[in-house]
Amino acid sequence: MKKIVMLWVLLGCSASLFAQGFGASLLAGANFSQVDGDQLGGYNKLGANLGIQIDRNIKDDWDAAFEIRFSMKGAKKVIDPEAPPAFTLKLSYHYIEVPLLIKYTHYERFTPYGGVSLGVNVFNQRDENTIITKEEKLNPTEVGFHLGATYHLTDKIGLDLRHSYSLLSVRDFPIVVNSPTVFGRAGWFNRLFTAGIVYRLDK
Repeated sequence: MKKIVMLWVLLGCSASLFAQGFGASLLAGANFSQVDGDQLGGYNKLGANLGIQIDRNIKDDWDAAFEIRFSMKGAKKVIDPEAPPAFTLKLSYHYIEVPLLIKYTHYERFTPYGGVSLGVNVFNQRDENTIITKEEKLNPTEVGFHLGATYHLTDKIGLDLRHSYSLLSVRDFPIVVNSPTVFGRAGWFNRLFTAGIVYRLDK
């Protein structure tokens, strides 16, 4: 937890030093995530999502932006307390990722956006029946797609909702049984919704 707080502070300092001529925002939110392909299902894994966004106007109604985010992803099996004992499983994958976004700024209160990201895995843990191991053959990087929108409560504060999905499988491991296919793809894919707050630093 201390590392997360320190990362956020450092990102804020970076914005103050380097964001001259650009817009800068602090980002804080929660991930609700699952892993497509792990046979669990459901957005049951809760994690933090912290970072900073730097943006700049590129033409009328359009901004380009990049972010640095710490994002806690994974999956969790929900246990029914009234059901017979069953195995437990929690997958925890943490990433430092850099999304590159295009934002449509025509509307006063509402800013939709989309883009892609490159993430680096910095934490990998598999908790199966309280036995802690690392996920086998988890890829060290992730290429992702993002689609979301920010609703601006004031000039400085906004509410943000984002959907993110892995474009490539995050686990280099053969899937044999009930392998999900999306556009002919098979593998493990991080899928998550992020709900958070955007705090504008330059207004």
